[in-house]
Amino acid sequence: MPFINGRYHVNPAMGHALEAAREAEAALLALQQQARKTSGDASASVPGDDSADPEDPSFADASADAAPTHHIEIDAAELVPSNSGRATRGFVARVHRTSPAANDARATPPPPETHVFADHGDLVNFLRDALAKDSPQR
Repeated sequence: MPFINGRYHVNPAMGHALEAAREAEAALLALQQQARKTSGDASASVPGDDSADPEDPSFADASADAAPTHHIEIDAAELVPSNSGRATRGFVARVHRTSPAANDARATPPPPETHVFADHGDLVNFLRDALAKDSPQR
């Protein structure tokens, strides 16, 4: 199986196409965020009120925790630390959440949360806890 951009794919052509689509989606999201930042329509907060600042990491965490999980991507990862030179395996989970204004066509979904796990037990525990928080919301 070919290993393309940190992911295994059965079909090399399809793997390259999927990875190109992921990169294009990330670039589009970055451009949309940059456009929103430069146009100044991100928020209409009161000067000096940092509690509603979308650039504040605590604001992003609070809004991300409130939104239910849309889907989760799980990838097997392999990391070669420079000090040991031996490859270690793990998992990367990207949690995609629904946008706060899901009915607004112009709303962009928040960027995925990325979590890294050393073994499958930690990954399963994280998934259990993350999906249990969403179960009352559905």
